[in-house]
Amino acid sequence: MIPIFSMKKSFRIRMFLLTHSCERSGNLSLTNEMISDVLNLSQDDIEHLSSCRINNTLVINVRLKKKTCSCPNCGSFSIRIKEYKLRKIHHSLLSLDPCILNYQARRYICSDCGITFYEDNPFSNQGVNISNLTILNVLKELKEPNATFSSVAKHHHISVTQTQEIFDRFVQISRQPLSKVLCMDEVYTQTSRKNKYSCLILDFLTNRLLDIVYDRKKYSLLNYLERIPKEERNRVEFVIIDMYETYRTVVYRRLPNAKIAVDSFHVIKNFNQAVRNVRVRIMKRFDKKSDEYYLLKKFSWLLEASDVRENRSKFNKRLRRYINYPQILDLILKISPELENAYKLKKKYAHLNRYTRYDEADKKLWTFIDEMKGSPCPEIQKMRKTLIHWFEEIKNSFIIINGKRLSNGIMESRNGIAKEIKNNANGYRNFARYRNRCLYVMNPDITPNLAGCTKDLRMHN
Repeated sequence: MIPIFSMKKSFRIRMFLLTHSCERSGNLSLTNEMISDVLNLSQDDIEHLSSCRINNTLVINVRLKKKTCSCPNCGSFSIRIKEYKLRKIHHSLLSLDPCILNYQARRYICSDCGITFYEDNPFSNQGVNISNLTILNVLKELKEPNATFSSVAKHHHISVTQTQEIFDRFVQISRQPLSKVLCMDEVYTQTSRKNKYSCLILDFLTNRLLDIVYDRKKYSLLNYLERIPKEERNRVEFVIIDMYETYRTVVYRRLPNAKIAVDSFHVIKNFNQAVRNVRVRIMKRFDKKSDEYYLLKKFSWLLEASDVRENRSKFNKRLRRYINYPQILDLILKISPELENAYKLKKKYAHLNRYTRYDEADKKLWTFIDEMKGSPCPEIQKMRKTLIHWFEEIKNSFIIINGKRLSNGIMESRNGIAKEIKNNANGYRNFARYRNRCLYVMNPDITPNLAGCTKDLRMHN
């Protein structure tokens, strides 16, 4: 077990001032009193203490005073010192230079049962050559999404392998319980050649990341949910997804009491794609040197913008006049009646999506779908079929829970953090480590398990 150091306020202040003054000056000359403070020792605990600097490494020599102890096996007090064993313990004293504790550890032998054991010390656990304080500092830094195993290792003058071992040992996070309202979305992980996407499961009401499933394939998600107790699965009332057919199939098969809501952002995204396809089709009809091609190519973003506001007119050399963005948009829409139709339908749906209540969604959606029937654009007709295919799920997205409309908006934020963790590390070969790291970073209340772990941490030189 790693003890959590209960440092007094005066000690923390002294250490802060000491650390920062040393790092600014590059001076690692420390008094014995300073060192004992760093090691969280009183003078009564110390038999011998000295320090020196070898190359760029601060070396601290320490031997503790002998204390009365009993055999951990039989409880006998008939023990004697068998030998002194030199232990080299890495300690993150300062981030400027490495620090090594040369600790003269007493090894006892029991006269009654014959077992040998080492004396207790405040620096590290048995068989661990990294100090407890270093481990705690490493775990604290790995809470930050922009921290990498490499950067943390460099900061504490340990190897990347050691840093990974520390994390793997103390951060083992189990699946979080399913909630009333779930969000499901994929994140690009490239965990293997055959698998590019993993599935994130989020609590819509608390924004907690509940778990990450290795991939988003149907059989994987079905098996994952099947292992969850049925009573827990039955408590799920809503699941928010994008228009990925596998998610819908999995939810209906494994979460029988859940209604599905399609994230409105993805519906708008699909509508924008339909308008984009119409634009590209129309643009190919014109010569690349024409004004029409120029407008459709250069200002394509105006067709996808949620709102094109009035701005100050600027002189456009190609068009040879002063013009603002709303005027440019008007010129684009005049190029083709098909494009104008597609754009107006997209804008109308965006208005419907924003201002429609759940109790009127059914009627307004069907009215809009009937209006789409008259569009001359094949791309819009395809979008119309999509709206019909996902009608119930789209309608459910207008439901309000605890003052919030059902959406995957928070999932996009969590997805960004998951991507940041992966990209900063140039990818993860170990999916379990990546999963634990995401859960550890995104859930502030999750802390390392500092007790009950028996696997030793070894130095890797």
